[in-house]
Amino acid sequence: MGTSVKETDTTDRRIRKTRAALKAALAELMQVKQVKDISVRELTDLADVNRGTFYLHYKDVFDLLEKTEDDILAAFKETLDEFDEKSVSDDATRFFESVYTLCMKNGDFIRILIGENGDIRFLNCLKELVREKCLNEWSFITKKQRPEQIDSYYAFIVGGLISLLQYWFSSGMKETPHELAIITGDMLTGGLSMKLK
Repeated sequence: MGTSVKETDTTDRRIRKTRAALKAALAELMQVKQVKDISVRELTDLADVNRGTFYLHYKDVFDLLEKTEDDILAAFKETLDEFDEKSVSDDATRFFESVYTLCMKNGDFIRILIGENGDIRFLNCLKELVREKCLNEWSFITKKQRPEQIDSYYAFIVGGLISLLQYWFSSGMKETPHELAIITGDMLTGGLSMKLK
């Protein structure tokens, strides 16, 4: 006798709930200690998950962190892929709003990953993801730059966006994703230089 759809849905829901609890516990613990200092026991105690259940899903705490990062990076890629060159060129605010909304939904982790004690692997993967998109699909962003300037231009823009995210998280996310997107658009299109005059 086969497994019913209802049983499968219940199992899937249980797995998602378990993984979400473990990720939430990891985010909470990473606010006070480095990942290398987090034990499976304290993680599972906080998540109220059996240690055996933990090992059904992850090899260790580092594996949980890596898979969580990969999920967030996949969500970033999905968001980036929703926008072609024309849509970004026509209305960059909508693009940035989507990115900031994603960051807000994953705020507990992204705040830590791009923070002072963040994970350089995550940051490098995120930077490379955006760089590839800019160079390969959004050529309008770099077409005004000389080839030898593209990497420095890109590093400046991405560094600025990461700093803006860090500020947003540390200041309690007072701005909505839409408001932050407008601020970003103003800065990238020279609004800041105009206001300084």
